[in-house]
Amino acid sequence: MFVNNKNVLLTVYVLSVFFAVCLAKKDHQRHQQNQQQKQQKQQQQQQELWEQDLSDTFKIEGSDQGIQKVNLKCGSDSMHVVLETEKPFTGVMYTRGSFYKQAAPCFVKSTSSSGDKSLEMSFALDQCQTVKDGELYSNIVVIQNDPELITPGDSAFSLECDFRQPRNLDVEASMQTRDRIAYGSKITLTSPDPSSTKDSGKSLHSTTTTTVSNNTNTVSYIPKEKLKQAKKSKSKPKTQARTPTNSMTKDGDNEDKTTIHLGTVEDVTHIYTREEL
Repeated sequence: MFVNNKNVLLTVYVLSVFFAVCLAKKDHQRHQQNQQQKQQKQQQQQQELWEQDLSDTFKIEGSDQGIQKVNLKCGSDSMHVVLETEKPFTGVMYTRGSFYKQAAPCFVKSTSSSGDKSLEMSFALDQCQTVKDGELYSNIVVIQNDPELITPGDSAFSLECDFRQPRNLDVEASMQTRDRIAYGSKITLTSPDPSSTKDSGKSLHSTTTTTVSNNTNTVSYIPKEKLKQAKKSKSKPKTQARTPTNSMTKDGDNEDKTTIHLGTVEDVTHIYTREEL
């Protein structure tokens, strides 16, 4: 009887230990699962933070400072872009989406270590992520001052070549692609930030000064400040300094003759005698 009770107690003890080990193992597994889920949640939050669209908080707007002119020529099957800058440009110019490949013709940079004041880019209408909407072709060219990073002060221009036939113009139906002529061209200043792709076709401001269009195959974008300077230089009158000359009066006395030129409209001449002076 005593032996049987001993065996029963031993069995109960073994079973209790077994259940205790199982419970401890389950608790450990549950703890590990909770830790893994917590780590996954933290990683997901960090990833969402990095992927969050911060364009409204850290928005890089396009700038045309330092740019002299941007010219677009729409060929029958290509776009030709010429950038002119005030100072030698040491950065890069590329169509949006072509930066990482850095391959011609969608990516160009200065051939001189000291930079160039002019850069040219020419690509076919079926290259460099050009968007086709019927007979309207558009692309975005980014002008990046730093060869590696987009920074404030960089520029981007939305380019358009319009081959849509005006209603009042008759064109032969047999006209080939090589004979096509663009009936409109447009350049719009926009943001160089890749996160602004959705609004890439919109100008940065509501005014019309950021968009230049023409009813021909060629259009040039000139910064507003440059246009103001050009207008001021044209409207500023040219003045000439007073040039004193000596002349003789009937009495033989010398008189000082001063000619005053007022602008470019009229000349007023007055003779001052010595007594008046």
